[in-house]
Amino acid sequence: MKRALLGAVVLAAGLSLAQGVDYRQEAMAAMALARLQTVAQGATGEEKLLAWAKEVKARAEKSYGAKEAFKAAREAQAALALFRAAQGEPPRPRHGFHGAPRRPGMGMRQGRPFGGRELKDPTLRAQALVDRAEKELDYYRGQDPLVKTLIAEAKGRLEKEPYRASLLARAALALISAERGF
Repeated sequence: MKRALLGAVVLAAGLSLAQGVDYRQEAMAAMALARLQTVAQGATGEEKLLAWAKEVKARAEKSYGAKEAFKAAREAQAALALFRAAQGEPPRPRHGFHGAPRRPGMGMRQGRPFGGRELKDPTLRAQALVDRAEKELDYYRGQDPLVKTLIAEAKGRLEKEPYRASLLARAALALISAERGF
């Protein structure tokens, strides 16, 4: 009995490896697309950003249909960032667990993004994200014209709208990741 069960498990594992299907990636992409679908239904805001978001959403659905789960998940992430940028209002600040103020030292990174450097100023945070997106685009030799457009738009909004600029840069980074495959 144990041998038959072990044989069935090995056979199933071999078949899944032979097909090249990563079920976790598929599930993540499906969840990202479902979340994107709910956000897209009630999306309002700046028309140009909404058009880009709908374009990237269509790409994500096409990638998911073509069984490219990682690419679909990253494109859904980019579309979600674009929908949020179109709405334009920054989220309310959260305070730790259940609304309680956070104590220093909670968590591994202790509330410090970007490797220990604290970037509380939204303009500096947005500038860092735009710089990273530019460098990744140059390093990986990205060919997507929308990524270049998003980075240029983020640069233009750095001073007046740092929240939107950071979301545009995050969308560009997600599209770069989708294009390169990791």
